Amino acid sequence: MVKTDMAKQRISTLLCATAGLAALVYTIPVLGQQGPESLLPPGFNDPPPPPAARPAPPPASGPPSDTQSSSPAAAVTPDGAAKATSDDGDSKDADDDEEEDSEPRYDVPPTARRSLKAVGLFTDASGGFPADAFGGMDGKFLTRLVQRTNGPLASRWGTIMTRRLLASRTATPRNVSGADWTAERGWLLLRMGDAVVARQLVQQVDPDRYTKRLFQVSMPIFLANADLSAMCPFAEEAARQTREATWRMAQPICASLAGEQGRATALVNQARGQGWMKGTDLLLGEKAVGAGVQGRRSVKIEWQNAKGFSVWRHGIGQATGVEPPEAIYADAGKQVNGWVAQLPTASLAARMRSAPTAAALGVLSNRALVDIYSVAYEDPDVPSAIRTRAELLKTAYAGNSNAAKVGAMADLWGGGKTPAERMSALVLTARAAALIAPSADHAGNADQLVASMLSAGFDEQAIRWASIVEDGSLGWGLLACAAPRWRGSVSEGELDDFRSNDDSADYRKSKFLLAGLAGLGRVEAGAVGGFSETLETNVRKENAWSRAIGAAASRGESGTVVLLAAAALQGDGWQDIPPHHLFHIVRALKQVGLDGEARMIAAEAVSWS
Repeated sequence: MVKTDMAKQRISTLLCATAGLAALVYTIPVLGQQGPESLLPPGFNDPPPPPAARPAPPPASGPPSDTQSSSPAAAVTPDGAAKATSDDGDSKDADDDEEEDSEPRYDVPPTARRSLKAVGLFTDASGGFPADAFGGMDGKFLTRLVQRTNGPLASRWGTIMTRRLLASRTATPRNVSGADWTAERGWLLLRMGDAVVARQLVQQVDPDRYTKRLFQVSMPIFLANADLSAMCPFAEEAARQTREATWRMAQPICASLAGEQGRATALVNQARGQGWMKGTDLLLGEKAVGAGVQGRRSVKIEWQNAKGFSVWRHGIGQATGVEPPEAIYADAGKQVNGWVAQLPTASLAARMRSAPTAAALGVLSNRALVDIYSVAYEDPDVPSAIRTRAELLKTAYAGNSNAAKVGAMADLWGGGKTPAERMSALVLTARAAALIAPSADHAGNADQLVASMLSAGFDEQAIRWASIVEDGSLGWGLLACAAPRWRGSVSEGELDDFRSNDDSADYRKSKFLLAGLAGLGRVEAGAVGGFSETLETNVRKENAWSRAIGAAASRGESGTVVLLAAAALQGDGWQDIPPHHLFHIVRALKQVGLDGEARMIAAEAVSWS
């Protein structure tokens, strides 16, 4: 109850602002190709039909793409995190970006210059959100909302949905520059663990249109990807504007990559003399310089002299072949697992350590996770425990019988020691589970088979098990939430049957089931009130946040709804999220046509509460 009470206090007051816009002030603490890869089966994430006139857009064709921390480490946070204006201190409309007076710093042909009126990786026609996803919402409000969403969410599906929004080519809101708005989106993607899409997004802005804020955000994004060359188009101007040590050190690195060894040496000497960096960090910079064209520096990195994680140590170490040891990553935020799991330069051992958390966060897909295990299976030097899991995975997908396949899956599900490992095991087996024909022979594993399928969005395959799962079981509850179509409204008696099988603390699964089904409109009219009394909860509880997300839904602003949902889903797990948050999130998502996301999030809450 204490955690629930604390979570209920995270959304504070709604303040009135100019022109009648709401400015939500959050006190949510941080708890410790183009676009993301689709993790769903073919046709599962078909583009939604063209939106109808507000306030009632048509429903999407299915759940979203299952695509590709505790608080971000202080070393990862760029300076000026609260700024949402251009570097001269004035907010600008997106239209203003087309007519800047400053002399371009880079030679970009006029015909190749990209507009800042809409920045993103894909449109609604290719699976993204519509251009007007934020309606007429003020950019300052949205910027504050994004800045105060402090990293990994409690919900895997909430992360998948938010990542898709942030990467979509939506119109830049008013009262914020396109470059600054892109910076905030990229920075949140990075905090959520998706370094790859964050880099793709910020690189959609032409170098001559970068602002100080975008420079500040781009450096940790490039370092998270261990991409030294990405820094080079910006190094000189970024160092001048930000005066940050990382950007100043980028200058000799980029000079060396360009073959200008004399200039690189002079800048390294300047860095040492002026103390831009010290100790291991300076040595890492020198090692990166030595990796350039005709670089002749031989630098030895003694990691025992480095204390703690920083994005510089991660990025430069990974880029120069001196991967930081596991101890360096020990105090990093959970989002760093997403960076490492996606990083081609990382060792297999590091990727295997990071993969379970990355999958649980919603950064790694089923396909990507299987690929990592496939590489491990082919490696004769992997530890025996990983070898065993890889062999079980092979059996789960290619065993001689369905009984052997399900048995291997059950062994994988039972091998997880942490919530992240248990969730990642469900993600790992999702496609294998979807290939199992429904049978009473597997009734004992039906709940987990359904949960596994839904972890990657295989709702059509999961619903085939409706006649196998027992009424009132976990599998029944998951299907009642996640099925595209359900067999009538759920009665209070059916909910009570579920409660009688609920062994979760304080009947949290039952509370989330009620909240999710009520938000989806799948509960009989009188059952919500009656079962709420039985559970001693109020899933329809109103507060400033719930009124804000409800108002955004009534205006048809799917983007605003998703950002408000993400802000309310911050936590280490579903135990930190109050049930009434789920009710309002699911109801709002369904109202703006995100029915698939609503169903997947509702089922996930029941599964993991």
